[in-house]
Amino acid sequence: MRRGLSLFLLLAPALALAALGVLMVTSTTARHATAAFGDPRHFVIRQVIAIALAAALALAIVRAGPARVLHAAPVIFALTLLAALAVFIPGIGVRAAGARRWLHIGMLTGSPAPILTVAVALIISAWGRDDEFAPPPPRVGLPADGTFAARATVLEPLPRRLLALALAFAGLLALVIEPDFSAAAIAGAVGLAALAGLGFRGRRLVPAAAALVLALMLVASQFAYVSGRLRGFLAPERDRHGKGFEVLALARASAGATTSGAGLGHGEARHRLSSPSSDYVFAIVTEEMGKTVARGVGVAWLAIAAGAVLAARGLGDRRMRALALASGLAMVAPAALHIAVCTGLVPIIGVTMPLVSYDPAATLAAGAEIGLIASIALAAPGRAPELAGAGAG
Repeated sequence: MRRGLSLFLLLAPALALAALGVLMVTSTTARHATAAFGDPRHFVIRQVIAIALAAALALAIVRAGPARVLHAAPVIFALTLLAALAVFIPGIGVRAAGARRWLHIGMLTGSPAPILTVAVALIISAWGRDDEFAPPPPRVGLPADGTFAARATVLEPLPRRLLALALAFAGLLALVIEPDFSAAAIAGAVGLAALAGLGFRGRRLVPAAAALVLALMLVASQFAYVSGRLRGFLAPERDRHGKGFEVLALARASAGATTSGAGLGHGEARHRLSSPSSDYVFAIVTEEMGKTVARGVGVAWLAIAAGAVLAARGLGDRRMRALALASGLAMVAPAALHIAVCTGLVPIIGVTMPLVSYDPAATLAAGAEIGLIASIALAAPGRAPELAGAGAG
């Protein structure tokens, strides 16, 4: 019963959000696609392909099972980290707005950050756990009371755990160097969620979270574009020709929204905002489709979060619990930040909403996250020790 509810809370909202995403991408990109590529369907075709690939990836993960995916976590992380570093290669990495965050290979263009965030969840969930299901070490030549054996059991997983944390930090550092501070913050939060799922207590995680936030704020403050966004957010009337312009446009779209909306394609924000199909799609939904639909989007993300928590609840294998929680946060956190930006709660940070925004990489990452949570929810409750052993190699 609980697994069925978890899958329903996960899949039904995701399908609804994906359908809304196709509609919004079709509406907001047709004019630009016609002018740039001579085909109004250019971007929506890519969005549909990304959704299809995400669905196929989710099904593949469910078929493989979470234990096999965790077993492959080091390889997956290495590949995604290399992809994140490839943005610095001339001819492959794309530089825009003072940052290198995108890859351009042939017809493929996208940011590796959402995929790297999933990989952070995987590597910490796979290697950051206590080896609770491993057999006890041999006691030949050890004291009769087993004191040394007990210490060995506690210390044995530490090198792998430290390596997992070091690799996750390397991933965060790659995102900071790009620089993509919102992605780095999300990846850090996902890593902390995985550690919480593994059983780390708040007295360790809270100071770590505070240190991460302070470090990101300190580094971000050294970049002129970040301070410009902050000034535009705090005093948009004084920065009408800078970032304050979009802050004011978002405020007008939110203030003018009605219950039923202005009608698809009849809003003003789409003509004022720089990227209505990606960074500000929730503002377009609110203005054109109304507050009721916008609230429905928020409820859908809350349902997905509940589905992830329900899938993680009561699991005997801490690694599976960590992976479910971290995967859920990796999907919901960008959506929450996107809504916060579009409603004027936080400065503009350039984060897309998975499944709804035009962002093929985020859509693909969402497919992986849905597949991971669904595979954990489908796993039989009595298989926790078996799953742990299968993924320990």
